[in-house]
Amino acid sequence: MPVTCSPTAQPSARMADLDFALVDEATMGDVPDPAQPGARCQTCDYWERLDGGREAPDPATGDDARAQGDLKRSRLLAGRDLAGAYGMLVYRSDSVGRTAVGWCQFGPISAYPRAQVIRDRYPALPESPAPWVITCLQVTPAAGDADERRRIGSALLEAVCAELDRRGIVAVESYPEAASDPWLPSPGPADVYLDAAFERAAGDDRYPVYRRELAGGGADVGWGDLLERARPPDDEEDTWPLPLPKSPSEDDFFRLPPERPKRPNPFGDD
Repeated sequence: MPVTCSPTAQPSARMADLDFALVDEATMGDVPDPAQPGARCQTCDYWERLDGGREAPDPATGDDARAQGDLKRSRLLAGRDLAGAYGMLVYRSDSVGRTAVGWCQFGPISAYPRAQVIRDRYPALPESPAPWVITCLQVTPAAGDADERRRIGSALLEAVCAELDRRGIVAVESYPEAASDPWLPSPGPADVYLDAAFERAAGDDRYPVYRRELAGGGADVGWGDLLERARPPDDEEDTWPLPLPKSPSEDDFFRLPPERPKRPNPFGDD
């Protein structure tokens, strides 16, 4: 099955059995369970809140679980109208059918306060432009052995980077943590990021920062593109995108301001 992530994604033999799709309302339920026991991606707010958690809500509190799921879905789809959703699924097709085997969550760093706190530990990282971050990268054990999971994870990262490049993003980062099970931390294994052309930009083996620069040159979506799409007719060019204030002349810098009228003294004249 061909890769259908975005107009710029190209099929390859390495990904011939994989299909990538941005998450939407219909596919939220396809997001597979992460490696951490008891966690559930559809309600997790670990990255969105400094006091958030990954644990699935108690089934006894059905209303709370629904509310958390609705909130999570709205967050993932918050940027859809402007640029695109903040999550991507990878499906594998075989003779039996099509199954979601992996998940990646991403977005502007402003959407994930926990990522900002982590990044603040490394002042040497570039401050501008603010990167987008990959907070979660998970491939299910059912996808295959360690090599197969690594292959799928790398392919998913490549598809995500192609999508972000299409949106005009110029840098993407992630913060994988070392663990006995490298898939247990939500960002996934560091080796998968190296496979996908990320480089370690800061930190040590325990808490590294992996970063990949993107071209951002062929952006289909971005501020400039939004301006272009909304451009008025030619006869209104002078007022686009906003009327500009009159610039000061050289004389303005040497002209005294006009004298302000004096207010009456409430205590009488001197």
